[in-house]
Amino acid sequence: MIALSFVSVLMLLMYGPLAQWFISADRVLYDQLAGNRPAKALSNAYIVSIDPTRSTQDEVIAEYGRVIEKLSTAKVNRIVLANPPEIPAAAELPAWTALLASDIPVFVPKRHRFAQVSGKSGVVQLAVDSDGILRRSNLWHFNGGTMSPSLPLAIAFEESAMATAPRMSGSDDSVYFSSYAKIPRIEVAELLQQTSDEVLRGATVFVDNDREMVGSVEVIPSGQFVTHSEITAALLADIENNRMILAPSWIHAMEYLLPALLAIVAILFMPDRNRKEILVLTVAGVLTLILFEALLLFVLHARIDLGRPILMFVGVGALSVFLVADVKKVSVDAFKKGSDFLAAGRLEPAFAEFRRCNPSETVAAVMYKLSLAFEQQAKPERAEAVLEWMKRTHSTTGSRDDDTLTSRKLTGAPQRLGRYVIEKRIGRGAMGAVYLAKDPRINRAIALKAIPIEKEFEDEELKEARLRFYREAESAGRLTHPNIITVFDAGEEKGLAYIAMEYVPGIPLRSFTDPKKLLAPKRALELAAITAEALDYAHNQGVIHRDIKPANLLYNPKEGSLKISDFGVARMTDNNSTKTGIVLGTPMYMSPEQLGAENLTGLSDLFSLGVTLYELLVGEVPFRASNIAVLMTKITTEDPAPVSSRRAGIPPSVDAVLAKAMAKRPADRFSCGAEMAIALRNCARVS
Repeated sequence: MIALSFVSVLMLLMYGPLAQWFISADRVLYDQLAGNRPAKALSNAYIVSIDPTRSTQDEVIAEYGRVIEKLSTAKVNRIVLANPPEIPAAAELPAWTALLASDIPVFVPKRHRFAQVSGKSGVVQLAVDSDGILRRSNLWHFNGGTMSPSLPLAIAFEESAMATAPRMSGSDDSVYFSSYAKIPRIEVAELLQQTSDEVLRGATVFVDNDREMVGSVEVIPSGQFVTHSEITAALLADIENNRMILAPSWIHAMEYLLPALLAIVAILFMPDRNRKEILVLTVAGVLTLILFEALLLFVLHARIDLGRPILMFVGVGALSVFLVADVKKVSVDAFKKGSDFLAAGRLEPAFAEFRRCNPSETVAAVMYKLSLAFEQQAKPERAEAVLEWMKRTHSTTGSRDDDTLTSRKLTGAPQRLGRYVIEKRIGRGAMGAVYLAKDPRINRAIALKAIPIEKEFEDEELKEARLRFYREAESAGRLTHPNIITVFDAGEEKGLAYIAMEYVPGIPLRSFTDPKKLLAPKRALELAAITAEALDYAHNQGVIHRDIKPANLLYNPKEGSLKISDFGVARMTDNNSTKTGIVLGTPMYMSPEQLGAENLTGLSDLFSLGVTLYELLVGEVPFRASNIAVLMTKITTEDPAPVSSRRAGIPPSVDAVLAKAMAKRPADRFSCGAEMAIALRNCARVS
């Protein structure tokens, strides 16, 4: 309704009493297009200008006589006096005016005294627009009770009575200027003394006393300053070359129809779209209108004014952008609120917030997790409602040959764990294998991490390991973040403990640690910043990853997204615990306190992230050794070489960030992941 009201008022203003304030939009657009329209010069034509500053009025008139006598002798095709000097009514006409009635046609303005002798005349009447630009000229004028042709039209009629018949109808009485293709000028002295009759024979010659530029009287859309003769020559060239710019009656009808159609399009298609779509639609509409006007002008030689419709369309687009909420921000805020509600066990408000998010794999993963939470609360009907919503709004994920994979026997792997159907193995980690599986309830692909817990542990150790496994699954399941792989479910069957996680197609960043396949420094810094922000979220939830390395960071180059995987080795932080012990991890990426079996904080993950970034930038980890003892010594005592000295294009600021991230003492590192992310992005801006 707001858009409809706005369009109605805007159209009323643009085409109503305030049209003169908006018509400049039409003129500006026309001038830009018409000024670049290639002009075709009048063939075999010349301009002879008499300098009035060096002679008296009588001498100028006498000079006209000598020039016309020379042209008549040379047998020119026609002579045009577009702006001859005025002769008072009481004065006698000069004797040479008898030449005006000779065999050579001489065209003069209708209201000049020369018209009484010549018999070849047309109306000269220039009407500029309010901004001082000459854009149109009438072909016919009401003169003394009769319709008289303009001077260019009268000249064209002398050659052919059907000069304008191919394109003009009875209602087309105006032509429009675009640009002027200059025709040669001949000085009077050169004409009288040096120019041969052969050069002039059959030519069209304009004679005036308006010097080029100095004697110009008007400005045309191309920005050229033109004299009376040049104006007449430009129009005559368009008429004789059938390049007249006209505005037929159907054009005028379209000028009123198009704004109405654009208003309908704007009202129907803009308000219910997001800002990006509105901008794309607005730009596409404006470019289409400009192209349409250009095609009419350059191909059909027809003028249509679309400046005001374009202005109206842009106005509606700007209003829609202002009124429409920032969908991305709304989606991000809704996801954050929904995640908080889900973590607090408030499932209904979480469902309401997640439904406000834009459909994505991350949202689908969290909604799936929500459905499982409803089941745990013995609310199967709400779980079904969540699954139905997912089916309507999210496409299923999986490989094209899912059915084939499902039916295929998997050597060395179970066919099913819990309710999940295993399709193929996609990886192997320190704690077991990872399979691509499917939840048959909603036909959704998941990643299933299976651990042979009964083979690895026995008796009391098995009980402790089982307890630890579920604690790790619980800790990872609390995390709901766009850059952390979501954990849905955990269970145990056939001696295998399993964790059902979000399946994310991506490439582990370890693929980009080869010195020949390194990422651009700016991209590596941005990915590290994203990881630092996600870790900051996890640390605030009381979860430490403990095994940050390139292999656990999944990157999707097509979308530019990154997700942290394998939070399964993380544990809930226990402030009452005095010793956590060394957990599973990769020694090359471990922090000094992790190697020393000290109490760990999130700052240990930041150290590992610094090591990971170092490797991504130079293709080699900062600490290398042939055995674990030497490696531990290097990690706890040595500082790595600055990356700026090992790879060109990396600013020294990156060295400072890495030195702080990999400080030996946790207190010397960044205080949190958010602080490290800010520092990394500052480095990316200058890299």
